[in-house]
Amino acid sequence: MITWMQRHRKYLNITLWISVGAFVAAGPMFAIGSASFSGGGADTVAKVGKVDISVHQMNSAYRQLFSRYNQMFQGKFDEAQAKAFGLEKQALKQLIDEALLLNLAQSFKLEVSDKETAQSLIETEAFYKDGRFNKETYLKVLKQARLTKDLYEADVRRSLLLQKVMGIVSAQSLPLEEESLSIALNVQDKINYKVLDISSIKVSKDEALVKSYWEGQKLNYMTEPTYELEVVTQESIVGEYTDQDLLAAYAENKHDFKKDSGEILTYEESTENILSLLNKKASNKEALRTYISYKKDKLEDSVAKETLIVSQNNNPLNIEVYKKLTKLTQNKPYLKPQYVNGKFLIIKLVKENGSKPKTFEEAKAEVEVIYLNEETDKRFTQLAKNSVENFTGKTSPFLTHVSISKLAPLNEFEAGEFLEALFTQNTKKGFIPLENGKIVLFNILEQKLLEKENNTQVTNVLRLKTSLLNEGLLKKLEVQYPVTSYIEGK
Repeated sequence: MITWMQRHRKYLNITLWISVGAFVAAGPMFAIGSASFSGGGADTVAKVGKVDISVHQMNSAYRQLFSRYNQMFQGKFDEAQAKAFGLEKQALKQLIDEALLLNLAQSFKLEVSDKETAQSLIETEAFYKDGRFNKETYLKVLKQARLTKDLYEADVRRSLLLQKVMGIVSAQSLPLEEESLSIALNVQDKINYKVLDISSIKVSKDEALVKSYWEGQKLNYMTEPTYELEVVTQESIVGEYTDQDLLAAYAENKHDFKKDSGEILTYEESTENILSLLNKKASNKEALRTYISYKKDKLEDSVAKETLIVSQNNNPLNIEVYKKLTKLTQNKPYLKPQYVNGKFLIIKLVKENGSKPKTFEEAKAEVEVIYLNEETDKRFTQLAKNSVENFTGKTSPFLTHVSISKLAPLNEFEAGEFLEALFTQNTKKGFIPLENGKIVLFNILEQKLLEKENNTQVTNVLRLKTSLLNEGLLKKLEVQYPVTSYIEGK
């Protein structure tokens, strides 16, 4: 992704527009509702150094990837294939790479001005009417895309900042490099090849083997820490307010009361919002009184207390509250009123139960899955190694690095991945694993050179050098800026 961006910096505003188009279209989204989180804010899927990656950014990256694959598959790419290709992981990896560069931009003290942002917007033809930028068209398009003005303009700033930092780390090509790569790209290979599918490997659930595997991995299967809590709930207060109270609240908070277009609601249009705000403030005020009494051990006996056992995966509160309660101690066991599901909760930590190794029975279901996956992968790789010397497969025509339609039963995406790896091999025979779990055995039968193309390969040299530069730079940045994913398993 970064390599692509580095080659097309001036088109990033178009890419942003494509991301808006993806939201307008009825396309798939990152499955935030079913994802399992392990920390971070309610809108944060990962944190890289000082940079948060939001659900919105994840959705945008996921949709763009899905759209790109769907074009490759001529409109026949679906959610099952997206899962098989690990699109969520790919989208997250792209965003992490970008976030690493944004941290670098911050360390260079690079910034994007309001003027630069505005200039990028007025140059986006998707927002034109009668040949020029039109604000109403701009807001209408964002509304169709279910994006706020602030959210979209933050994306614009982000992309402009990436352009700036990528301009600093861009590569240059040399004549000798262009000549060498031109020769390499004009090589043709005729191969014998065979596609192995991991579904051919069957591993039984032998409990003795699974238990033996677990014995060596016990510390990887721990129970969750749990927190025993005492909770007092402050029910919502519905107050009575004068017109003066309502007008004052509107004047103070009207910038929070907006239409989808971004326009501020009138006082008359804001009545429900104002009442809700005042009731919430009154409820919070009463909850703070209860909190003080609770801390001083002066809570009236009539006040109901509920016992809750909370863990990361059994959390009836929310992620933000869970993060706070994990910081409570026996010396400081009280948490100020927290707003959860329309009510304020006053929380006291009674006891923390640390994690401990699970018994085999507790861990069995989880261990079985991991054991079967690892054993299947191991046997599949061994099958490939054992088959390389004597396999009988299909013979291809002469192939170049772009012969993606000549390697049935591989689809074009799989063939492209295979050919990219094939033309970097330094052995006559071998095997190449593909991302979707297949393995392709190959035996190079014959090679020849095409007539030299009449070009200098400047673009391809830049692509290769930029890729190598990015790989080294990102590895260095990963050490400097810690990456924390809040999506379990990612």
